[in-house]
Amino acid sequence: MGFFVRKEVLGARPALHGGLNYGRLAEEGVRPGDVTDFSVSTNPFPPHPDVAAAVAGAALARYPDSYCGELSAALADIHGVSPGSVLAVNGLAQAIFLCAFAFADRGRTVLTAPPTFGEYKNASELAGAVVAEIHAREGEGFALPAREIERMIETASPSVVWLCSPNNPTGLLPEREELNRLLALCRKSGTTLILDEAYINFGPPGSSALPLMGPNLVILRSMTKDYGLTGLRLGYILAPKETIGVLSSLQPPWSVNACAQAAGMAVLRRRGYYEAQWEDLRAAGRELASGLAAIGFSPLPSSGNFLLFRAGDVKALSEFLWERQILVRNCASFGLEGYVRVGVRTRGENACLLEALARYREGR
Repeated sequence: MGFFVRKEVLGARPALHGGLNYGRLAEEGVRPGDVTDFSVSTNPFPPHPDVAAAVAGAALARYPDSYCGELSAALADIHGVSPGSVLAVNGLAQAIFLCAFAFADRGRTVLTAPPTFGEYKNASELAGAVVAEIHAREGEGFALPAREIERMIETASPSVVWLCSPNNPTGLLPEREELNRLLALCRKSGTTLILDEAYINFGPPGSSALPLMGPNLVILRSMTKDYGLTGLRLGYILAPKETIGVLSSLQPPWSVNACAQAAGMAVLRRRGYYEAQWEDLRAAGRELASGLAAIGFSPLPSSGNFLLFRAGDVKALSEFLWERQILVRNCASFGLEGYVRVGVRTRGENACLLEALARYREGR
């Protein structure tokens, strides 16, 4: 190789995610809109009409506000924090990489608790950190191994602990007392606890760890999933002002484009519209869970807008569903061989999935 590459980049592989493979669609002559995509966990309901109008009215001929001042102020008002405690980002992928390069010190340990979102490990390793994994156990329902994490914090003083709440792909929420203990230990050891709440608005109201916000805690939030802005990429970070200042210094200028900022403001003005959708999705999720159990695919209890269940031969099931242009998430990339995750969609789409799964079970 005739040029220099950082050693962390050599051999790096991107984390695998759900979503459509547009190359495969083109090869098979399938239009994206013809696929019912259960492999992702996003709001399936239509956006408020104000969103399209806001995007259409965004100024395209000038640079957007690099600091997202209006959007940050609106988010701060909703959450009861100062605007300086909010950093708008280009989706949570950017938030994760900003946090990794700010806090995952080269050569030091960071902790993750698989099965969980793969970008935590990927970003930390690219930053040069050593990733230690404390696995949740299938026999314990994949509950957070909080006591083991506590012991590791006490003995290894990691630079970062990554947690997801509700956890992707299991849908489990850490208990508040667990978070209290972990945060206390992190503050004692100088560890940053990064809590990914991408799916928190789909969970039971009051589930957020925002009341715990203070030193050593960074909360990541998505707006692409709960507000259905996936194609625009939008999220934000909540943390003390000093922490936001550090992260802001790493963020490339104009990360959040004008259309995303305009859409973000539009959905926040119509928050009640989306709160009603989230409540409808919770009910649809309970119905889907009951339907899955009735045909022999009992899912784990979930506080997210997705359900994880053991499917056996995932390849055969996926191929059967793909013949009907239904896409589900093979969870082998999470280390969960034989498991499938499905996002909660509209009741009509959920019914189509259940019908297809029932036919699969019947051998048709």
